This record gives sequence, structure tokens and C-alpha cells, in this order.
Amino acid sequence: MAGDQRGAGVDPAAVADQMTQLGGAPVPAQAPPGAPAVPPQPAGAPGGAPGAAPGAAANLSYQPTAAAFPAQPGATPPPGAPVGPYDPRGGSSYGYPQTAPQQPPAPPVFGAQQGGYAQPAPPVQPVFGAQQGGYGQQGATGYGFPGPAVQVGPAPTKQRNPVMVFGAIAGTVLSIAIVIGLVVLFGGNKPTHNTSGGTTGGGGGGGDAGKLAVSWTVPKVDGSASDQRTIGLWTTDKLLVRGDATGLTGYNLSDGKVAWTLKVPDGTKSFCSMSKSVNKNNIGGVSFNLGDDDCAAVGAIDATTGRLIYKVGSPLSSKSFQTQVTVTDTTLAAASGSLLAGFNLTDGSSVWHYNDRAKYCSDNADAAGAVIAVSDDCAEASPEQQLTLLDANTGKTTETFNLGSGERLTNIVSASPLVVQISSGYDNDYFVGVDSSGNPEAKIPLKVTGQDRLQLSAASDPMTKSLVIGNNLYVEVDQSGKTAIRAIDLVGGKTLWTVDGGAENGLRLVDNPSTPTAVTMDGFGKSGRVVSLSPVDGSVTQLAAFSSKANASSFMPFQGAEVFYLSDGRVLNIPQLPMENTATMYSKG
Repeated sequence: MAGDQRGAGVDPAAVADQMTQLGGAPVPAQAPPGAPAVPPQPAGAPGGAPGAAPGAAANLSYQPTAAAFPAQPGATPPPGAPVGPYDPRGGSSYGYPQTAPQQPPAPPVFGAQQGGYAQPAPPVQPVFGAQQGGYGQQGATGYGFPGPAVQVGPAPTKQRNPVMVFGAIAGTVLSIAIVIGLVVLFGGNKPTHNTSGGTTGGGGGGGDAGKLAVSWTVPKVDGSASDQRTIGLWTTDKLLVRGDATGLTGYNLSDGKVAWTLKVPDGTKSFCSMSKSVNKNNIGGVSFNLGDDDCAAVGAIDATTGRLIYKVGSPLSSKSFQTQVTVTDTTLAAASGSLLAGFNLTDGSSVWHYNDRAKYCSDNADAAGAVIAVSDDCAEASPEQQLTLLDANTGKTTETFNLGSGERLTNIVSASPLVVQISSGYDNDYFVGVDSSGNPEAKIPLKVTGQDRLQLSAASDPMTKSLVIGNNLYVEVDQSGKTAIRAIDLVGGKTLWTVDGGAENGLRLVDNPSTPTAVTMDGFGKSGRVVSLSPVDGSVTQLAAFSSKANASSFMPFQGAEVFYLSDGRVLNIPQLPMENTATMYSKG
């Protein structure tokens, strides 16, 4: 947190909690009976300090009761110290604890350049990501696992210019629109609209029995293209929940009809992000834009009914850009360069709050599963750069690793097993897994001479470009103009195989946490297939085929969409940027 976030001399009237429920009823500041107790920690200690810390917060349009995000007395940084979110040292300013803690023994280093992973020698931490062997070695064929598909080609990272990103997306959408327009012009299977917002499509012909055909679609809603971009997706046993900047909508998986809608609540401008999934009780987390892209408010939502359980938060002294949220069975945790905190999932009361390990630190953070990862650059600490892993339930530190000069966290690629991406100088970024014992695995570069840079998706991204299953990472790559899938061994860093499935336009990765799966893009006017890929050699096994009427007009949107292969054999397609349909369900005839 920036140093002025906890400034002294706060107006007592401003010391208020921003937590409210839908009806405006005040929310208790204390955790409910039975909530897990977290022992207090000294100010400034790494990890979470349980309970709400004292501070002040600006009033939103909901009822104040107590401080939502703790403030801290400001401090004037020494000459040359990094200050603020735009400090050239990287990351956004997170804040200064009241007292600088004593430095613990140095953690293991993430990235030793040895033939194996560097073993930590007390008191030095292991380097994050020891170099192990070559990366660009290729094997035979592909793998297989069913699940949602991801966007092919280079996808924008969180740090990229949004104008440039939108321009690239708009160009892709225009190309897709032209292709689909031609298909419709020359005769395609045009679905008929019903009155509920969903549409139903014609089934397959005589030779299409048992193949996948359109069973329903959700037409695109009019509005700004930027506002319509998918920010998150949840699925329950009965619903698909899709979110964009304007709100969240629940659709029945049976027929595509709208089950509920949740618009932007009072006191907020738009939705910023959604948790990757809901918990066992179908509760998900979101973050809200309070204005000027300050995503410093968070909330919990019942995905079954669309009810906003609570929202909590207020503007911070340093804006909370790109806030990511995750939910466990008890806690909603938020992570950004300016906000690292956990809230009770039932009432929004404070569970933990992160304190920097030194006075002058700039942070990068991400949240996924039950993990919070934060890298910092602290001018008065040793080491200056460090990666810290926190338990999302308690905020307690589970692991720490040294980072090299100028290195910082980009995002969490996978929460379980844990894989993180690290930014390192000019085009020296890498990713590395952490095993169940907390030891870093091979450091694997994203850029290899003679190959395109790997474009990994964050674990929180609604469009999957990469998946981690077991000890392997599966990622989409460009190979001779086709989208192929590459398998990489996380332990040794070796490429196992790269395959395109023999499809004319390659493969589209499907998000499935248990088995590698893809959709084949077999070309204009041709039906596609759902296939699994062998983790050993990438060999293809067909799981389902699309009907002859589900031709190229239905497959172009897969290039920029999330695809789910459901347990009952249906395929659900949700484009990142809806052009004609917001969602399409394919069922076997």
C-alpha cells in the first residue's frame, strides 16, 4: 500500500466500513462465531495480519459502519527510494508498514542457471526456476483433455495497452464477420429465434445422427463492444454465468434461457473481474470499478440466484488496478499491487490484510484457487526482490523465494499444481512450477530462438490458452500457420510434443483440468471434432463429431472463445467478444 494510504489526521467521520448487504443493512465488522481465528502478527511482518486494521475510507453510496481497508501513517521516503505506482522499479506501490520488520534468513532463489534446480544453502533461498536442459525439443504427436477452449495466437497480457489490444480484437472480429456473412449468404443452417432470449437451431440430417448440432444460442445484446467483452465465466450443475463490464447473467444450461441478471450496483461504475470459479456452495467473487479504473471494491455473489451478498471497499490512496479475486469455502481474497486482503465470505468482515516486509516496496500480485502470490521490490530489504506465496484463507506466508534483479510476478498460470510466470528483463520472461513440498522446478523460457514467444493465460483468465495437468503444461502455439498444442514437462523443462491434429486450421484448446482435450478446426464448410490428446505422445482420439450443418460458420468463433466439453457430451462455446451470439450449445442428435 502506498505510504499515504494510512495517513494520520483522518476525519473520524470518514472512519467507516464500506460493507453493505443488498438492502443497505450494516454488516458486522467482526467475523461470525465459528470463523477460523488467526493469531495477531506484529505490524509489518510478512503475511496476513488478521482483523480489520484501523484506517479511514471514502464513503461510497452504501451504508458505512467501519473501516474496510486499513490506513497507515504516511512516511517520507528517503532519496532514491521507489515511490508510487509508476516507480521505474516495476509494479504498483503497495504501501509502507509502520515499522520495518527484522529481516529473516534469505529465501531460496527462483532461477539458478544450473543443469538442475538450485538447492538452497542456508541462509540463502532457492532461486526460482533453475534451468534444466533444453526447451525447444519436440516429440511426436499430441495429447487430450476435454474442457473449455482458449484464444489462439498471441493474447494481450495484463500490462498491454488496452487500445492496441482492442484494435487487434476488432480486426479479428471483422475478419470472422466477413467469413460468417459469406456462409449465411451462400446457404447455412440459420437458427430460429424464440421469445426468451435464447435461440434454437435445426438438428442434423440423416447422416448426422449422434453428432453435435446447435441446440440453443443466446443472441448478442446491443451495446459497446468493449463493454461486452467477457470478463469471467462460472458453471454450476444447472447454470452458465457470464460476466462483462455491465453485469452478470445466469443462463439455464438446458435451454439457454435467462435465469437471472445482476446489474452494476449503486456506488460502482462497472464490474472489473470475476473469480475463476465458484466454491462448493456456488458462491463466487467479483471486483468493482469505483471510477477511473480503480477496482478497489470487491463482493460475493450467489451464482444460483444472482444475489449480491455484499460489497466492501473504498478508493485507496494508490489505485487498485486489475484487481483479481478468488474464493475458498470461507474466504474471498483480493490481490493487486495496492490491495492484498481477505474477507469473510458470509458477511465481508476483514479476515486478513497483507503488510509489506519493508517501508518502501512496490508490489505485483495475483490470486487463484487458494493461493495469493505477490512479488515485491523493496529498497531497504534484503533481498530487494522476493516472491511470497500466501494462503488465501488466512493470509499467512507459506513459501518465499528470491528473485533476480528486476524480476517480478506476471501472474499465476495454474493454482493447483502451482505454476507462476515471471517477468525478467527484455524478453527473458519464464515460468516455473512449485512442487508439493514447496520446491521450485525447472525454469522454462517463454521465448526460444527461432520460435514464437509462448502466450500463457493466467489462471484467472476467462479465455484459456494454456492448462496445467499433472506435471505437464499444455499451451497453444503457432506452427506453420496452424494452431498447434504443445506439451511441456514442468519438472525437466523439456518439450514433449507439438501437434495440430491433422486439422486444416489446427486445434483449439479445451479447458479440462483432468484430460487434455481440443476442438479440431477442419476448415471452411467442414465439420469439426472434439478430440482427446495422449499426454505421452499427443496421439488423437475422437470423442465426438459435429454435424455437417455445424460447419465453418460455427467454428470461426472458436478462435477467440472459451469452450467447455460437458460431462454429458455437450459442447458449450462462449466467445470472448460476442459478434452474433453470446453463447452456443451443441448437443448430440
